Amino acid sequence: VMTETRRTVLTGLLIGLLTLCIPFYLQFIGLAPEVEPETPGMIENNFIDAGESLESFKKRTPPIKKESPVPPLLSSSVLGFNVRSDVYTAKMSNHSGGSIVSFKMTGSKEDGYKYLGGYNDFGEYEEDINLDLALLDQRCSPCISYNDGVLLDIPFQIISPAGLYSGETIVLEGQDSLVVVMETAVGDQAIKKTTTFYGDSYIIKHDYSVGNLANKFFIVWDSGMRTTEQNLFEELTYSQAYIAQSKEINDISISPSSAQDIEEAQYFSGKTDWVAIRNKYFINSLISNESIGGTLSARSFQLNGDDLIPIYSTGLEFNSPRVTVKQFFGPLDVDIIETSGAYLDRLMNFGWLPIQPFSRSVLWLLKKLHTLGLNYGIILILFAFMIRIITGPLTKKSHQSTKKMQTIQPQLKKIQEKYKNDSPRLNREMMNLYKESGVNPLGGCLPMIIQMPLLFSLFIVFRSTIEFRGAPFFGWISNLSQPDTIFNLPFNIPIYGDQVAFLPIVLGISMFMTQKLSMATMDKSQRPMMYMMSAFFFLLFNSFPSGLNLYYTIYNFLSYQQQRSIKGK
Repeated sequence: VMTETRRTVLTGLLIGLLTLCIPFYLQFIGLAPEVEPETPGMIENNFIDAGESLESFKKRTPPIKKESPVPPLLSSSVLGFNVRSDVYTAKMSNHSGGSIVSFKMTGSKEDGYKYLGGYNDFGEYEEDINLDLALLDQRCSPCISYNDGVLLDIPFQIISPAGLYSGETIVLEGQDSLVVVMETAVGDQAIKKTTTFYGDSYIIKHDYSVGNLANKFFIVWDSGMRTTEQNLFEELTYSQAYIAQSKEINDISISPSSAQDIEEAQYFSGKTDWVAIRNKYFINSLISNESIGGTLSARSFQLNGDDLIPIYSTGLEFNSPRVTVKQFFGPLDVDIIETSGAYLDRLMNFGWLPIQPFSRSVLWLLKKLHTLGLNYGIILILFAFMIRIITGPLTKKSHQSTKKMQTIQPQLKKIQEKYKNDSPRLNREMMNLYKESGVNPLGGCLPMIIQMPLLFSLFIVFRSTIEFRGAPFFGWISNLSQPDTIFNLPFNIPIYGDQVAFLPIVLGISMFMTQKLSMATMDKSQRPMMYMMSAFFFLLFNSFPSGLNLYYTIYNFLSYQQQRSIKGK
């Protein structure tokens, strides 16, 4: 027969295991991909500066050693231009008929703080720059792939708008749009690409005319996406590539351990709705109604001297000479992502199916409260009060049931001792005792189980919503999506990390105070496990976003006050 102490230890271990799984249950980090050797000619500055001669450009530019599939007939020298819309600034190259070499997020004046802070071209995190989602020195973004992997990443000639010069910036506002037409040739086959930008949208439309280039070909995004968050470990837990076919979604994910790691391409046959790459807060997707298949692969990329990140490659397969691909490149914001016209919101973190209605409701209320002009830190505090009001009666009911169970413990132990060798009789006698005493053996835990979907949804939304990215509260809490670090350690502590945050300390104190009240009537043998749980949560929450910790700290102190009030009666 399992003793009470063993039950307690086993329960604690299971709770600890489940807790460890909660932050990462949406995905598990796998193995990683091999870095593709740098293609000669992918240069630091591949644009001709305004007023610079072609001869000068050639002198400072390493020659492209990789031979083009066929000498292009209509291609020109490498040049670039900028497109500045209401929500992003993109630097475009004429490589591949229009490759995105820089994609800086700006957003509206009201939510611009979400897009501050990111990695510069040297792989260093800066808090005050507009984040760039495009990786440096990538030029197949997107491009045509044919004949078993030949990338048409050569320069195209810009046909329209006429007179577009290198370095020019075109500004789009509101309903404005810009249509850019580029052409090249492979042998005697003309290839044409038309790209349309919109002033108020994260959608970019790519129309291709490939003639008889190949029976089947891919439109490929081979350039991954730049990581955006300072906490790279947490960032990479969200980084994946996806393919969607008839609302069935498959994915790959890697965690690079060396620069040579590689994830071989996976091919998916059949009508494909979209392929996508995401990190914690942003997504890059290629969408089409005409695709007959898709592919996902990945490789390692040296972000800086110390850190490796994955580069995901995605592609849509076609067998028609004229195709349209719509690209959504922007934030994982539930309202904005709906403009894609695809079901990309299914990649957002809403939890298991039973939890999703709660998560979506929490996010909806969060955004509505913010439209009233409330600071997100204030909203989190209000949420703590609201949830305590909702769960308070359940907590009270649970406490009352637990107290009733404690009053019959002496009788229960006598029955267990008397009928320990007769399990059927033991169960009957225990049920009779519960019935006579008016005690529900599940009364203590059932109220807690009922509120679990709500508590899980709060954890999921508050930990991963882009609404908190860059959102300040007050004082040292300058970004609710990151830990409220007060100083850094010169070493790393397992689970805890290498920084010291203030709110997890206060959270740990609140948990200790609450558990101390709960343990007043508890068996002494169970107390060490409870203390261990408090310490474990303190270590775990140190690397969590300060917004999540702010909510739980307020919630725990309110819980402490309620338990103290109940025990005083």
